[in-house]
Amino acid sequence: MISLRSSIKTPLFTTLSSGLKWSIRPYSSTFPVTPLSRRIAIRSPLHRTVLARFNSTGTGRTVPVVRDTPVATVDHGVVDVDGERVTAPPNAAKSSNVRKDFGKLLQLAKPEFKLILAALACLIVTSAVSMSLPLFIGKIIDTATPPGETSPNSEDTNGTISDTILGFPTTQFYVGLGIFFTIGAISNFGRTYLLRSVGEKLVARLRSRLFSKILQQDSYFFDVGPTGHGMKTGDLISRISSDTQVISKTLSSNISDGCRSLVSGAVGLGMMCFVSWKLTLCMSMMFPPLIVMSLFYGRRIKQLSRVIQENLGTLTKTTEEKLNGLKTIQSFAQQQPVVHEYNSDIRNIYNTSMQEGKLSGIYYGGNGFLGNVTLIGLLVIGTKFIASGDITIGDLSSFMMYAIYTGSSVFGLGNFYTELMKGIGASERIFELIESKPKITTSLGNKVESLHGDIVFKDIKFHYPSRTDSPIFKDLNVTIKKGEHVCFVGPSGSGKSTISQLLLRFYDPISGSITTNSHEISSLNLNYFRSQIGYVQQDSLLFSGTIRENIVFGKPNSTEEDIIRAAKLSNAYDFIQTFPDKFDTVIGPSSSGAQLSGGQRQRISLARTLIKNPDILVLDEATSALDSQSEEVVMKNLSQLAYERNTTMISIAHRLSTMKNSEKIVVLNNRGEIVEEGKFDELYSNKDSKLNRLLENNDFE
Repeated sequence: MISLRSSIKTPLFTTLSSGLKWSIRPYSSTFPVTPLSRRIAIRSPLHRTVLARFNSTGTGRTVPVVRDTPVATVDHGVVDVDGERVTAPPNAAKSSNVRKDFGKLLQLAKPEFKLILAALACLIVTSAVSMSLPLFIGKIIDTATPPGETSPNSEDTNGTISDTILGFPTTQFYVGLGIFFTIGAISNFGRTYLLRSVGEKLVARLRSRLFSKILQQDSYFFDVGPTGHGMKTGDLISRISSDTQVISKTLSSNISDGCRSLVSGAVGLGMMCFVSWKLTLCMSMMFPPLIVMSLFYGRRIKQLSRVIQENLGTLTKTTEEKLNGLKTIQSFAQQQPVVHEYNSDIRNIYNTSMQEGKLSGIYYGGNGFLGNVTLIGLLVIGTKFIASGDITIGDLSSFMMYAIYTGSSVFGLGNFYTELMKGIGASERIFELIESKPKITTSLGNKVESLHGDIVFKDIKFHYPSRTDSPIFKDLNVTIKKGEHVCFVGPSGSGKSTISQLLLRFYDPISGSITTNSHEISSLNLNYFRSQIGYVQQDSLLFSGTIRENIVFGKPNSTEEDIIRAAKLSNAYDFIQTFPDKFDTVIGPSSSGAQLSGGQRQRISLARTLIKNPDILVLDEATSALDSQSEEVVMKNLSQLAYERNTTMISIAHRLSTMKNSEKIVVLNNRGEIVEEGKFDELYSNKDSKLNRLLENNDFE
């Protein structure tokens, strides 16, 4: 065990020095600890990598460690700080490459490259107009002279206002100035409109791309995911809605503001040198401290930005979960505890945002102080130059305005950098999804002529990716003949539903093979394969829309006859006809329309599957919410359909009525092993059969 000493200076930062003991415990023997100099990476809640270097004596040099709520990981080393566990994942030592991340961001904006160029052209015109204003003001000021004195721009000595400005008669000068400002206003409109167009197109395309990417992901992504803890719906919604908006702002208005600051700053600096290089040299003394402040602030903002986006994702996830379980919460009268839990998530966002606000206050406060001191210093020095005759009052006025413009541009560049860091912080969560490749692809593979044949599970070994220490199957072997109706029964957790998950290839077995009509399903085009299978789950999800739209979801080009036939087969036609709008009745999870019972929802879900006319039909307790009379009608219709089309049916059930309609019963024990199989009548008549023991003990679901 290695130890080092540290002391806590603030609630946010911990300095490793000589106060407390740290101990590093491995989860397993695979975590090596040697007396050699080691670098151990600690990933903070703010996702900043902190490296502590240990020598052979176990003494560590001082490094800052951000501490807040711990970040959970799996199968990685753990650091204990005064009994507080801090995880140390192996990939935490990878510091983010800002240049590389920025390059990725620019790639997202590549399709809008022409629009961005047009916006930048408008920006250059706008900046030219803005930066010429101090020069014009200075020249106008110099035309005003006391009576009896000669104006620098005057060709006579009779008036107090010169006849020419910059070599133009006053009337022509002011008309030209008005036209010049009009061009600047039109260019400003073009810049604003084009950048808004770029931002909206970017966020629309990015959201569409992310949504498509999520739909392509497999179950491994949702069970484990890039974070090691799975991807929750609320967090994904937050990434699609909130994170994309941050990136859009970074790549549109923020880059425009950065370019404008750069152009204005360069022009302003050049004009300042033209007016007085001595004053310009004095002003340049403010740049080094400003750059240092911006770099530090930008890096911290990047860290905080990612944490804020993650906290928003957690809040969205909590909101989605609690609202979906609203009736459960109310039935247990747990509104107050749930509100307290929700407030805890809000408090996390508030605390992190206040950290950002504190840093922003220090940064902008320091910038303002530095700017004010610089302006006063320039004014004091400038008055001395006027007294010595080096510059005129108009020159000093122009210079001070250019100094304000240039200072604002420098501050703008600092703000551009910090906003860019925010965008990069948010983009890390976006690229995490974009770069995530599914283990099981849906669009690649073979499209064979027929999949209707025997289904064979051979030597299947499987465990869920989130529960690697809990095997479901160790050596599963089962054959389902073409056109056969097989029913799987067993205690809860025996793997009945897992069989359907493996058959539809939501997961791949650890070892073994699954074939249908002698074709291994891992070699098939998954979208084509699933289109040949009908799958009805116990929890029937209906989409917001009409009953018609939900039924034809399984076959978009269905005719009215197809819809009516599927509804009758699922015994849904009669209750649908009782609604005033019939098939056009609005339903769905968020609908304020007709409220359907569990049995009605199951029958519509079954109709959605039957309209496909599948060769293989998988029913995962698809009639569990039906009353016995409705179930009898449905099973009779399904049996008739299976006989007419020679459909292979796989049922997962615990009802005796469902088992009776099956040709073959396969009994599983709680270890996922097949302990019995045969015809229902044979097994049911045998009092010592495993099936009867299950029925007597009611030991399955």
